[in-house]
Order: sequence, then structure tokens, then C-alpha cells
Amino acid sequence: MITAIDIEAELKADNPRATAVMIRLYADTLRIYVEAADNIAKNGAVCAHPRTGAPLENPYLKIRAAQAALLSKYRTINGDRVLAMLDEQHGNAE
Repeated sequence: MITAIDIEAELKADNPRATAVMIRLYADTLRIYVEAADNIAKNGAVCAHPRTGAPLENPYLKIRAAQAALLSKYRTINGDRVLAMLDEQHGNAE
């Protein structure tokens, strides 16, 4: 059984000086990033259009890129350990 990770609590443990707002924003952004990355891993960078079946770029690529850009701006938040935990939980560990 996979236990859900309390992302905010884990981030707070790694970033005790960060404000609650910064932790919440980072956690929300990280959740969306991981969801998009999971979709890309499952469906690929190119997927079939739901109605026509024609190949198209997976729309989650843009979502993942946008969230990655936001995460890179949170330079004062250390999310490495939490990302590793999420990767392990989602089967993306290297």
C-alpha cells in the first residue's frame, strides 16, 4: 500500500524558515508538475487526438514546462527530497 505524502509538511521540514505561503505555492506547483509528468510517462510526448485519433503533442508537455519554470523561480525552497519521494511513489525513481 502506498502512503500519501504530505508534501507541505515534508517541505516545511526541509525549509523551516520558509513562509507558509511559499510552502503552499511550491507544493501546489509541484503537485501539478508531477501530475503532468505522470501523464506524459503514461501517454507519451505524442498521443492520439481523443476524437480523430490523429497524432498530436501531448498537452501535458506545456503544463509540465510551465510548472518547471515556476519551480525554478523558488530558489529559496529546497524540494529535492520531496521530489525524490514523489518519484518513488509514482514509480519514476531512477
